[in-house]
Amino acid sequence: MSTLKCWTESPLNRVEPDMRIPEKTHNARKLHMARNSYESYQILLQGGEEFVIREVRFTDFSVSKGLIFSYNFQEEITFEKESFQDPLSNDAAWQVKAGKTQSVWINVYADKELETGNYSGNVIVVTDLGELKTGLEIRVHAAVLPKNSEAAFATEYWMNTVNFWFRYPNSEQLDFLHHYYGCEKYGSAWWDINRDIAKNMKENRVNVLFVRTQDLLLDGGSRLDEEGIYHFHWDLFDRFISFFEEHADIKLFAGYHLIVQTEGKNVYLLDQIDGKMQIDIAPIGSEKAENWMRQFLTALYAHLEELGYQDRWLQHVEDEPAESQSWGYGRKMVKKYMPGIRCMDAIDKQEPTAGMQNHIDLWIPRVDIYEKNREFYDYRMACGDSRWIYNCCEPHTQNYMNKFLGWPLIHHRALPWACFTNHFSGFLHWGYNFWDPDDPWFGLNPAAMLKGDGYIVYPDPARNRVKNSIRMTATRDGAQDFELLKLLADKDPVLAYEKSRKIASGFNHFDWEPENLETARIEILEALDAE
Repeated sequence: MSTLKCWTESPLNRVEPDMRIPEKTHNARKLHMARNSYESYQILLQGGEEFVIREVRFTDFSVSKGLIFSYNFQEEITFEKESFQDPLSNDAAWQVKAGKTQSVWINVYADKELETGNYSGNVIVVTDLGELKTGLEIRVHAAVLPKNSEAAFATEYWMNTVNFWFRYPNSEQLDFLHHYYGCEKYGSAWWDINRDIAKNMKENRVNVLFVRTQDLLLDGGSRLDEEGIYHFHWDLFDRFISFFEEHADIKLFAGYHLIVQTEGKNVYLLDQIDGKMQIDIAPIGSEKAENWMRQFLTALYAHLEELGYQDRWLQHVEDEPAESQSWGYGRKMVKKYMPGIRCMDAIDKQEPTAGMQNHIDLWIPRVDIYEKNREFYDYRMACGDSRWIYNCCEPHTQNYMNKFLGWPLIHHRALPWACFTNHFSGFLHWGYNFWDPDDPWFGLNPAAMLKGDGYIVYPDPARNRVKNSIRMTATRDGAQDFELLKLLADKDPVLAYEKSRKIASGFNHFDWEPENLETARIEILEALDAE
């Protein structure tokens, strides 16, 4: 037992297996929590010989309900020339190599009805070499975070389980869930995986559902008759969105794009080809495209009204448009056939934006596009437009916040602080589970150029689940911080913006020291206690 060392660490400090034991360590941890929130920290273990962690126990806490505990082992993902500590294993036990530092992520949820006050107990790590006891004190503050569907901050990840083609229709593209899990689309195992994804979304405050509308209509049995009339079947669409509304507590729905990304020359549609209904494309302005837009958007609008979702539906038009004309065509169709539906899209080039003014409702500039064109987006906000922020494969210099593997976790955590400071109400990222093992740029390919951009969770076929990540945990914590800032701003906006500005005045100007963010967050909780 004397060979084992154990200490605790912040969730914002990335731990590597070769980490040396610090001269000064802490065997106990104190968490400051709002109610209806999650908080995590790390217990680190290192031994002079190989050992197995059998389980983690939570004992002596003075409340049996209202605090929910869990744990995950930090796992390594290995590529050809490098490895990263990012996945969080769903295993109940874990083997640790001699001389290596193993991180155990401790997760605590405080129920919204839990009484404020201090709760203390012990976290016992049970190994085959003996038990290690660490102390845990939890200070539950008065603040109560809103549930995801009522949150001030919106988070959209492009969760893709229905289909996976990205730029163009491709019926031969790999079905990731079938590839990794061996399940058939819409079978019981498929829905089980989606239930775990919905659970992951709920726990991490991903409250905007990316809806592959065209695919769900295709797979639901929609057809085109000989006279050019579409017969849409909505049962599968309804089942899908109600499933995620129930299990993920969804705030908004984001409909799949109408126009092919960036090149902007074609419309996505359903067509009868060689006797089979499938996704196809048709030139913008063509008779086929016009017929599709009129019938599809009219039917979608009527169905959303029937469901009562029209105020919660956002419509993607064309992702990252290269010019305004093609995007404008799609927006014109939405205005004509879906009056009042808000349109939004990611902007990675400033050039098209002049022609998009007074048409786009929700601007989503990339972090560097915003910072280089603040006057434009601030003007559009003054005109009444809304805005979110996004990042992706660019920028790939660490002075800008991004989500690549191995980058500092403060990037994920501080981004919502920068959103609050600069009046952004949401965040978009495309890469939830783009697990393509062959993609050379973004996928789970050992040779991929931009590792981590395409995924923030990992497949876990052994348990029919997904593995969370430490990047996603930091993303969750940042979204929770935004809600605290909003609660404080409702009482004292001067103080709220003073706190947020010190942590992140911009997406390329932020405090890199985790301790400063953690201190600011505690001060916000205490200010809300006083109120």
